[in-house]
Amino acid sequence: MTKDLKNHINLILKGNNSSILLSGNLLSEPERTALNVAQILLCKESEIDCSPCKDCQSCNLFSANSHPDIKIIERSNDRTQIQIKQIRDASDFIYSTPLISSKKIVLILNADELNFFAQDTLLKALEEPPKNLKFILTSSKPYKLKPTVLSRLTHYKLNLNKHSLNSDLYNDGSFKKIKNDFPEECWNQDKKIIGLFEDLVSLKGREIINYLIKDKDKDTLLIKLNWLSKIIEESILVHFTETLGDTPFTQLSLELKNTLDPSSLINLYDDILPVINSLQLNENLNYDFQTSAINY
Repeated sequence: MTKDLKNHINLILKGNNSSILLSGNLLSEPERTALNVAQILLCKESEIDCSPCKDCQSCNLFSANSHPDIKIIERSNDRTQIQIKQIRDASDFIYSTPLISSKKIVLILNADELNFFAQDTLLKALEEPPKNLKFILTSSKPYKLKPTVLSRLTHYKLNLNKHSLNSDLYNDGSFKKIKNDFPEECWNQDKKIIGLFEDLVSLKGREIINYLIKDKDKDTLLIKLNWLSKIIEESILVHFTETLGDTPFTQLSLELKNTLDPSSLINLYDDILPVINSLQLNENLNYDFQTSAINY
């Protein structure tokens, strides 16, 4: 373990959060970081220097991939998403007593692959996790997670190029909690996107899909719909609470609030969600529409 990686793991452990999200690309290795954090949490001797002893029963079982107090959830090779059944099947583990360690770990790899209903099921456990349970999620695309799920996670964002943290650190060395992350191209052209919303409010269902496919940017349709829905959510929040969030598109949400009335936004939101659901449930439809959005 490198010195930098060890320091970052120590910061994560010091946070002592029950549910965390580690995000980054392949170079930043969020999975490796997550596995190290999990092993340290399960190790009986790790209190000495915040690193696993690699010699206790827990560490030996962890190294052999047979530790009874960790549940790893990831997409099956024959699927394109993590299914709701996989989250339901973990419920007995989540609410059982640890067998060896003082804690249990649920590790979800590439959590952005959770389908819509799997995220809803996971949310129930995230809202009231047992005291002895830690959720660790990894993702290279955190913007694909539902806002309600993201709101229950403390988000640690790894630097894209090495095991260091980017500017998401406070002066005292602690991490900022990041509510949402979205591709820059989704929010850096305010006038274009305001015009997009103005056009979309007059459309419904399949018309929305057809309209978005004509937009020749590089995003897939499902990603477009996800960030559209999240911008709408924040705009509605601004409408009714006058509270501004800290997402990259806060100013855009405020501008949208001043451009469209809340009923139009709510109706658009109600039209977009079923489309997202159908794309996530129908894998062939999902693939076809995303391919069309890219290759149009």
